[in-house]
Amino acid sequence: MARRNEHVEWKYDDKAMELGVSFYRQSEIPLDLLYHLMRSKHLNTFSVIMLHSKMENFGKFLKEHKRKTDLLYGIETQENIYALFCQETHVDGGFYFIKRLQTLMENESSDDICAAIIGIESTVYPVKDLMFMILDTFIRARSPENPERVIFKTVK
Repeated sequence: MARRNEHVEWKYDDKAMELGVSFYRQSEIPLDLLYHLMRSKHLNTFSVIMLHSKMENFGKFLKEHKRKTDLLYGIETQENIYALFCQETHVDGGFYFIKRLQTLMENESSDDICAAIIGIESTVYPVKDLMFMILDTFIRARSPENPERVIFKTVK
């Protein structure tokens, strides 16, 4: 019988797994829809931004500053974790959006934003794999080992 290694450090603890379940529940359909629009050539690209802040009324703040074409979903609203799906937006557009939000927040609050920005430029991955990439990037962005608090990448 194999012994379990007691010194294993779990990257996906219960909180990370609960976040994953919430993310899958809230994001699978909008992500599938945007992916379908890309496959059918109705959309060239999009970005998914998963973000968190300690700012009070963060969801309302995001809703006021997003574009009409962006889809906003509360992933864990009690923890102020949201996902934003931005049509026809490359990763750099998502990055500049986060920078703009941070500037606005400096005027209203001292809170910071933690974000994972994933630019989607192809449909080669299954949706569930893409969801995991987004979730994994967000978990890394929230890690104490990441001083930047914003991670961005493009999926080609």
